[in-house]
Amino acid sequence: MLNKTLAALSLLLLLVSCGGEKARPLSEYESTDVQAKAFNFQVYPGAKFLEGQTDILRRAHFVMQPDTKDAPHLAVYETESPLEEVARFYAEKYGYQLAENEANDFKTIKPSAYYLAGDLAADAQAIAPVVAKLNTGTDISKAAGAYRGAYFEAQVSLPRVNLQRPYFDITSSQVVDRTLIVMVREK
Repeated sequence: MLNKTLAALSLLLLLVSCGGEKARPLSEYESTDVQAKAFNFQVYPGAKFLEGQTDILRRAHFVMQPDTKDAPHLAVYETESPLEEVARFYAEKYGYQLAENEANDFKTIKPSAYYLAGDLAADAQAIAPVVAKLNTGTDISKAAGAYRGAYFEAQVSLPRVNLQRPYFDITSSQVVDRTLIVMVREK
């Protein structure tokens, strides 16, 4: 369930910054550079920071959990590099072996890092109520196709990392063939 939620949330990353419930301006948050240093965000070399998508994910957090005071520290990036290359980078940084169970049907203990797969249309439908509350005007019916992802469990000084390729860009209502990197550090 957590993986489906994370995958669905990754769709929210690509929303337009427009009015919605519990919207807060980016200026109310710590600077991302300060967060990255304080929480040791290991950024894939050459990845592009997505400020608008980072802000949207924070806004979505408040829509989904309106009684919370603060959103987790997070940052969103994208890169042209293949998912497998980015996954190898994080596996090395974290010292994890990536499990190859894309069906996500772990029978025993869930590994600290693993590949996963999903359906963009199913994930878009799962987050439709949140997208509606953010008033984005997104056409989620254009979310189509399968994606591959990777998950890396947080460590004491390193955030949780989720990767996905391709992803549905809610700002343009289209599927984007780049690797999305979402880093989340719970407080």
